[in-house]
Amino acid sequence: MLGNLVRRERRVLWGSLSLVVIVAIGATLIAASSTRAKLTRSAENEARLAAQTQLAPMLDTGDLDGTVTGDRAEELGKAIEDEIVSSGPVSSVRIYSESGRVLYDADPEVVAVRPTYVRELVYRVAHGDPVSQVRGGYLQTYVPVWLEPGGPVVVAEMTQPYDPISAQATGTWYRIALVLGLVLLATATLFVFSAQAAARVADIAEIQAHPAFIEVIDARAKAEKRAEATEVALKELQAQFRSTLDELKAMETMVQMTETATTHSEGEMQTLRDQLRDTSERLHKAELDSNALRERLALRQSELDEQKSRVLKLEERAPDAETEDLRHRVDAAERRTVELENEVDRLQSELDHEADRFHMAKLTEALREFDNDEPSDDEDDIFEHPKVIFSARQPGARVRGDGP
Repeated sequence: MLGNLVRRERRVLWGSLSLVVIVAIGATLIAASSTRAKLTRSAENEARLAAQTQLAPMLDTGDLDGTVTGDRAEELGKAIEDEIVSSGPVSSVRIYSESGRVLYDADPEVVAVRPTYVRELVYRVAHGDPVSQVRGGYLQTYVPVWLEPGGPVVVAEMTQPYDPISAQATGTWYRIALVLGLVLLATATLFVFSAQAAARVADIAEIQAHPAFIEVIDARAKAEKRAEATEVALKELQAQFRSTLDELKAMETMVQMTETATTHSEGEMQTLRDQLRDTSERLHKAELDSNALRERLALRQSELDEQKSRVLKLEERAPDAETEDLRHRVDAAERRTVELENEVDRLQSELDHEADRFHMAKLTEALREFDNDEPSDDEDDIFEHPKVIFSARQPGARVRGDGP
């Protein structure tokens, strides 16, 4: 059905184009005829002007009364050749009397002859207006000529070739018409082929019952089903692609959060390292202070032992008052010693507490480095575990040299 419609539309198209081309050819021929008539009128006017302005001054009264022969014919022929024929477009000039007799011609044999085919025409022109006609491929213009009003009248036949005028007027238009004719032939041929193809078109029922048509319809249905399945698969792929993009965005967000947490953890680790460094320095300073206190305690203990020995010696030699005074001094020294021992115990407990904090901090740092998969920096001498070595006497213990 669709093929029939297309063929019908093509047939109408080719028929319309053929009609348009025919009309164009007719317009071209009319334009050529109009141009030829216009150029013909222009040539007639030029011939009439040449007869009235150039030929008339060459004639005298004797030329109008009788035939021109002999020397006068040669003189007049030379003048016509020089002033009229040589400048164109007039190729020859003949002069008729009012009755149609030839008064002058370049061929002397036709002078005084009365051509019957122009007798009535010459008489009508002598008493009327100029007339032109085409004869034998020449444009002949008959112009009345007189020397004075009321005087004798002759008719000048101004002859010029008509083929150049016709070719100039119709050459271009005829070429256009020829091209249009070829176009018309092509469109007419296509129109005939379209009509023949339309006549050969089978009935729609026969086409639908043809096995090839049924096969094409089945193939089309299968192709449509495959296209629908492909479209569904494409939509699923697009949905998966969108979900994958969402997961990628979520992973990027988690990576950014992890980077932020890592940066924060690194800051905490740096703070913890600074605290460990400070604790290590404090432990080292406390160890130095503890050693100094032990030295002072040992010095005090040695002094106390000397005092006790001196007291014992003095007891043997001195009176009771001095002995009592020395005993008080010894007791004061012992109390001072006990205070120093207590101070040492306090420092010892602080050292133990700081050591516990130090070890806990190192353990926390190791756990964080293990969680972050970061290797520990064992080559940094600043963070080596300080070795705190000290000893302190228990309360109530006595140093060597103490008395009973």
